[in-house]
Amino acid sequence: MTLSYQVIDVPFEYRHTCWFCGEPYYESHSFMASPNYDQQTLPILVPCCQECFSLCKSIKVSGLDILRDKVKEQLHRKYEKHLQIGINWTKEELEDCEFEGKALEGFKESAWAMYEIAKGRVNYAGWPLAIDGQPMASFSSAFHVQFDGVTYTSLQHAVEQLAKAYAIPQPYLEEVIEVVGREKLAYAIRFAKTTYGYSAQERMASIASLRALLAEEQALSMPMTTPSSGIDVPLADIREFILHRTVMPAVATQWLFKHGVTTLQQLADQEDAFFAHFGQDSEFTAFTYFNAMQIYLEQRELDMQWAKEHDPNQAWFAKL
Repeated sequence: MTLSYQVIDVPFEYRHTCWFCGEPYYESHSFMASPNYDQQTLPILVPCCQECFSLCKSIKVSGLDILRDKVKEQLHRKYEKHLQIGINWTKEELEDCEFEGKALEGFKESAWAMYEIAKGRVNYAGWPLAIDGQPMASFSSAFHVQFDGVTYTSLQHAVEQLAKAYAIPQPYLEEVIEVVGREKLAYAIRFAKTTYGYSAQERMASIASLRALLAEEQALSMPMTTPSSGIDVPLADIREFILHRTVMPAVATQWLFKHGVTTLQQLADQEDAFFAHFGQDSEFTAFTYFNAMQIYLEQRELDMQWAKEHDPNQAWFAKL
């Protein structure tokens, strides 16, 4: 007899369990990829609870991992208010609050349990899928985002839900996250919460200030480059040459060797000392020499083969 479907393996401890959310089993969803990129030949039966079974019916996707994420997103939307309980309250705050009236007292008694059930369902990871002992293709969770103990299927999904939860305009939260990066989601939310009520002009100024602050923090976090002890090279032994239509003055190159400067960052760190030394002749001379040394060191950093094989002063740089 030829089977008309495939049944996934269910470990003993997961018997009668929904693969999507961990709730009790109701029925198996017959999954057939659409579009069928991997040439799936038979439907795959996946155990579901009643709610997830109902959600799966209307979803057409090319893989089970995408189906899982779509189901999770719909659970997020359906239990949005339950999940917001964990954003607005802690368990201790709910226990200590003095609500009056049957409705509020009922909320106090059941709210945290509702939050934990909803969180457990959207966070549920299922078990690794296999058919007849053969593992199925690996399932991707690379785009999932965790925030405050809750898993979201993607950054876009997290922004959509969290913007609603914190009453922040979604486009503004997206703009802040674009500046700070997805790794600083909590930082972005705190910033957006405190500034979204400003005027459009004030929000633009806040974003500009945030960019400047982050740039300053990044600059401060960069390791300081320290020059080597330096070497005294006779001026006659230093080759003067033309690079990118600019003369590389021997006297300026000698200054690099004496101060142990081999990188653009080291040159930038000693800019004041460079201008103080060559500015004695004229400011224009100092600027011309400094520009030439920037071109020289940039060429060495960008083209290491040129530095090793064609730089006429490579032997001296190698000693630094």
